[in-house]
Amino acid sequence: MKKTLLLTILFCFAVASFSFAQSKIAVVDLQRIMQESKAGVKAAGELEALQKNAISKVQAKKSEVDKLAADINKQKASLSPSALQNKNIELNKKSVELERLQNDLTAELQNEQAKKLDEIAKDLDPVLLDYAKEKGLDIVFIKHPAFMAYTSQGVDVTGDIISRYDIKWSKKGTK
Repeated sequence: MKKTLLLTILFCFAVASFSFAQSKIAVVDLQRIMQESKAGVKAAGELEALQKNAISKVQAKKSEVDKLAADINKQKASLSPSALQNKNIELNKKSVELERLQNDLTAELQNEQAKKLDEIAKDLDPVLLDYAKEKGLDIVFIKHPAFMAYTSQGVDVTGDIISRYDIKWSKKGTK
């Protein structure tokens, strides 16, 4: 039973490798497209501006919390127990606000990043399809380190795709 299963698996791999050997295959590095294409560079700049704005909001809120904590620490001996309790409640409230702000801004940045990636992927799809048809490719893989241990430089067409995508994106921006 085990021998039959092993032979079946080996046969499947042999057939698959034979099929791939006769297919025209290309690989595209999406991460490189995001880093090097005009649209990717613009999206990265917009995301960086959002991130800087978020960081400044968080820092302002954090300095507010830190100032209140320092004030409480200085006035600890002179405050009545109820006043100290009120100040600590206020500090806890502001700390929770800071944590919520951080979480909200992180989620907002992640949503924006996903939107930008989706926009680029939608614009990129016809470029990939046209390229594959023009070059007679049977399969185009998206390169991802978790799934591809190695690809030869001969099948990596990322540079061509970036050039074509930049042209399409530039034309789209002028319309």
